Amino acid sequence: MKYFRILFGLVCFCFGSSAMATDYYVNPTGNDLWSGTLNLPNAVQTDGPFKTLERAKLAIRTLKTTNQFTDKVTVTIASGRYYLNQALNFTLLDSGLPGKEILWQGEPGAQVTISGGLPITCTKRNATFWDCPVTTLPVSTAYYDTGRIKGNGPKFELFVNDQKLELARWPDKDWAHIKIPVDTKSHFSVIEKLPAFTGNIQNAQVHIFNNAWFDEYIGLFSVDSLSNTIGLATPIANSLERGRQFYIQNILSELNAPSEWFYDSTTKIVTFIPPVGTTPQQVILSSLPQVLKLNGVGYLSFKNLTLQHSVNDAIASISSNNIILDHLVINNVSGRGINIYNGTNCMISNNEIHHTGGGAATIDGGVRATLISSGNSFYNNNVHDTNSTLLATPSVIVGGVGATVARNLIGQGPNIGIMIYGNNHVIEKNELHDLCLQSADCSAVYSGGDWTARGNIIRYNYIHDIMGYGKESYDDINNTVIFSSPNDARGIYIDEAASGFEIASNIIENPGSFAIHVNGGRDNNMHNNYISTSKFAILISNRELYNNWTSIRSKRAAMPYLSPIWINAYPQLAAPMNHETWPEGNSISRNIFVSTNPTVGTELFRYDIPTASTTITDNIIWSNSGSIKVAFTLLGMTPYKSSTWADWIGAGVERNSIYADPCVTIANKQMTTCSPALLSGKGFTLISTDIGLIPDASVLHQPTMMRFIP
Repeated sequence: MKYFRILFGLVCFCFGSSAMATDYYVNPTGNDLWSGTLNLPNAVQTDGPFKTLERAKLAIRTLKTTNQFTDKVTVTIASGRYYLNQALNFTLLDSGLPGKEILWQGEPGAQVTISGGLPITCTKRNATFWDCPVTTLPVSTAYYDTGRIKGNGPKFELFVNDQKLELARWPDKDWAHIKIPVDTKSHFSVIEKLPAFTGNIQNAQVHIFNNAWFDEYIGLFSVDSLSNTIGLATPIANSLERGRQFYIQNILSELNAPSEWFYDSTTKIVTFIPPVGTTPQQVILSSLPQVLKLNGVGYLSFKNLTLQHSVNDAIASISSNNIILDHLVINNVSGRGINIYNGTNCMISNNEIHHTGGGAATIDGGVRATLISSGNSFYNNNVHDTNSTLLATPSVIVGGVGATVARNLIGQGPNIGIMIYGNNHVIEKNELHDLCLQSADCSAVYSGGDWTARGNIIRYNYIHDIMGYGKESYDDINNTVIFSSPNDARGIYIDEAASGFEIASNIIENPGSFAIHVNGGRDNNMHNNYISTSKFAILISNRELYNNWTSIRSKRAAMPYLSPIWINAYPQLAAPMNHETWPEGNSISRNIFVSTNPTVGTELFRYDIPTASTTITDNIIWSNSGSIKVAFTLLGMTPYKSSTWADWIGAGVERNSIYADPCVTIANKQMTTCSPALLSGKGFTLISTDIGLIPDASVLHQPTMMRFIP
C-alpha cells in the first residue's frame, strides 16, 4: 500500500505538471485571475482565458521561474482590439530557446488588433465640427523623427474610423511654392497669396520639400501678409531654393476641409471635420512610442496580428535573434512599420505594411568587419502607401551583411523602394512599381556613397513605372513654377561611387529617366537584363569633380579591406586603382535594350567611361523608331559627343553587340520571345517568371540565404 501511494503521487505530479503546460489564451472577455489555459470560460466561470497580453507574458515568465519551461509555448489571442497602456516590451526573460520557441498568434480566422492608441470620446458641435476633450494625454512626447520634424505641433496623430486625418493646413491640397529666398535657410517669399492666418501661429509647422530628395518640418516664426513672406523658427538643413514646395499645418483658421483636424494645446481639445460621408464611430490618438519592443530576445514569433497607432515604429527590435514576424498587418502608425537593428536570423514574411508615416521596414544585422552574415530576410511582403509623414524616406532599408529581400510587392510610394547599405545582400524576385511619386533624383532600388559596400546582388526583379516628380521650370516674369512627372527617376541607382554590385536578369520597363544609373562607381556588373524605356537605358557618369571623395576614402579606411577575408571576397577593392575617381571596371554584357521613344535617333545610352577598364559586349539593341544614338565621353581620350549607333560601334568600345529586334513580349511578369536563337546567340537567358508576391503564402517557402562566413 505504501508503494501504491508513492506511485499514485508520482502519476498525479506528472499529470499536474502537464496541465500547467505550454498553451495560453487571451480573450477580451477573459480574466487575468484565471489560469489562461482554456480558450473559453468554463461553465461555472471559475477559469478560462486571460484578459490581457501582459498577463500572458507574466505567465510565461512564471513557467521559467518554476522550471516548467520544457517545451514550445503558444499564446493564442481571440478576436478583438487590445489597447495597451505600455508597449509590449520583450526582454531576455521573455525569450524562447531552440526547440522551445514561443509563438504569439492571433486565433486562426480572427481579427486581432493590438493598438498603441488612445481612444477618445467626441461630440458633434454642429454640421461641420466634432470636438474631443483629451482628458488623458498620449504617452509619447516626442516626434517620430526629431531630426527632421521640429516645432510646436501635436506629437500624435488622429484616426477616425481607421482613417488618418491631416492637420489643418494651407493650402488644403497639394503644395505652395517658394518665390525668392530672403536668406539662405529661414526666410522666403511665396508665389501664392498667403491668407490672413489667425490664432497662435507659433504652434504651426512648415512642411518643406526644399530639394528633390529631402523633406522636413520646421516651426513657423512669422507671416508677413504685406511682403507675402514667411519666417522659419529654425534654419532648414539645406539652402532654400526658388520654386520648391511647402505647406503650413496646424493652424486653426485653416480648419476648413473634410479630413482635417486641429489640437488646441491650451484647452486640450481636438477638433476635426470628418471625411466626406463618414460618421465617426471610433476616434483614436496615436499614443505609445511602439507597440512591440524586442530587446535582446530570441526565438520569438508573432503571427496573424494587426498592429496600429504607435507614434514611432510599430515594432522596434534591438540585438535580437531568430525572430519571426509573419502574417501581420501594420498600418496607421506614425513611424516605420518594423525596425530591426543588429538582428540575426530575423524573418519578416507574408505581411502587409501600409499607411505608415515612415517607411515599411529597416533591417540591419551582421558584422561588416568580418563579413559575418545576418541571415535576416524580408520575404513576400505587400508594401504600399508608406511615408505619409516624411515623404523622402525609403520604403525598405537593408543594412549590415547578408540579408535577403525577396518576393515582395513594393509600390505606391513617394520615394525609394529599397535602399541598400552594407555587403552581400540579395535583392531578388521583387516587383517594384509606382515609386518616387513625390521625389526626384530617386529610384526603385538605391545605394550610394561607399566603395566598400560590395557583394550586393540585384536580380530577377520586375521594376516598372518609376515616376519621379520634379521641378521642370520656374518663370520669373509670371511667378509660376511647373512640376512634372515622370521626372528624374531611375530603376536602379548606384549612386556616389557605390561599387561592386551585380545587376542581373531584371525586367525594367518605364523606369523614368534612366533604367540603370551608375554614378561614378566601380566594378559593377550589369548582365542579362531586359530594359524597355523611352529615355536612357544606361547612364555611367563620371563624378570626379562632384563626389565627396574625402568621405568615400574615409569609409574605405574604416573597413579592413586589406584583410585576407576582404581580399578573398573583394579582390578588386584591394587592387591598385588606375584613376581613383573614375568609374573604372564596370561591365555591361548580354543585355537587351529596347527604346520605345518614337523620335528617330533618340539617345539610349550615355557613357562617361575609361576604355581600358570598361567592358561592353554582346548586347542586343533595338528601337521602335528605327535608330538610336549613344552619347559618350572616353575619359582621357575623347570629349563628349553624341553619335549614331554605327559610329559608336566604330569607336571600338562596345564589342559583339548587335542592333536587331529581340521580339520580346512581357506579359504578367512573363518573358517570351519569337527569336530564341537571336537571344541565345548572345548568351541571353530568358528571365525567371516567379517574381513578386506568392499568391498563397499559407506555406512559407523560405528564400535561399546567401551566407558569407569566413
